[in-house]
Amino acid sequence: MFKILIGEISSNKAIVIAKFIKKHYQNIQIFSYDNLSYTRKIHTKYVDEHIVLKKKDTTSYIKRISEVIADLKIDLFLPIHSDYIGEIIKRKYLFGNTLWYLGEYKDYEKLHIKKELQKIAERLEINVPKEYTNIHTAKIPFVGKPTDKSSSKGVIYFNNENKINQYREHDFSNYIFQDYISGIGCGYSVYSHQGKIEVGFAHKRLLEFPYSGGSSIYRESFKEGEMRKVAEKILSTINWTGFAMFEFKYTKEGQFILIEVNPRIWGSINQGLMNGVNYFKTLIPEDLNKGTMTKSEIRTYMSPQIYFSLLQSVFKLEIKNIILFLKNFSSNKSDVSFWNDYKGYISIILRLLHRIK
Repeated sequence: MFKILIGEISSNKAIVIAKFIKKHYQNIQIFSYDNLSYTRKIHTKYVDEHIVLKKKDTTSYIKRISEVIADLKIDLFLPIHSDYIGEIIKRKYLFGNTLWYLGEYKDYEKLHIKKELQKIAERLEINVPKEYTNIHTAKIPFVGKPTDKSSSKGVIYFNNENKINQYREHDFSNYIFQDYISGIGCGYSVYSHQGKIEVGFAHKRLLEFPYSGGSSIYRESFKEGEMRKVAEKILSTINWTGFAMFEFKYTKEGQFILIEVNPRIWGSINQGLMNGVNYFKTLIPEDLNKGTMTKSEIRTYMSPQIYFSLLQSVFKLEIKNIILFLKNFSSNKSDVSFWNDYKGYISIILRLLHRIK
């Protein structure tokens, strides 16, 4: 029996991955963990055994995970939560061979730290937004981003002078400032080994939450265009081994502008999985694969977040977003469905409420 540990299991993408592995692989035993106490009773049905780990601090939490891995004789560890992935990679030595598929921390930082990525991209002559030293030299509209945070966390959009004045006394010592790029949000997601893409897939954002610019919650498949070439350049330069999602804006001029790279498992991973892309094919023994994957044309969405985004569309009189969602109703698939996995669905809602507190 091949043993896999996944966590934190109350996250949308962790449930998606557990479901995918259970559906397409045999002789697999999935263990999960989380630091939220309610998951002891309320968690996805796609795991065989769940463990609640108390979190006092990051160091002790990670050490406790490593002890669980040793006790259960885990073969493959899939850490999902963005907040811990860097610290886990830094301490790979604690986890035996269960993280063999991930690269070194120094390489992770080159992708994760936005200023480092900006330097690499500029050296490789890749299209990136213009960078400014501070909010006073930046040209409106522009964006402020924490240099070491994932996705949309902490991002500030400066659209006018009032916004600048609002943040004039803010501590931006750990921020990068870039031109705001107008265009279609899209991404190229990969699993890479020693700088070579083993699996890749492109998607386009149809809706985000928050509406003004946040996580991708409704997506469809998209053309690779120049995105794969950009990913290949950067990955081969860094010699990265692991997952990565390259975020782009596709402009009306037909250019792909690289916005950032997330060197971890990403929130929209279900779009690739539901359309015949197996990011885990080299991580799990091939003889355990049921061979049940098929290619299809499915649009995936994150629930219940999508309903909040659609509500925001109503307030902004963007009715076209609601029409688009309803028009594609037959090909829309929720990442996690209440009717299919009600405990998993409820655990996501409780996680959202916990993060709001």
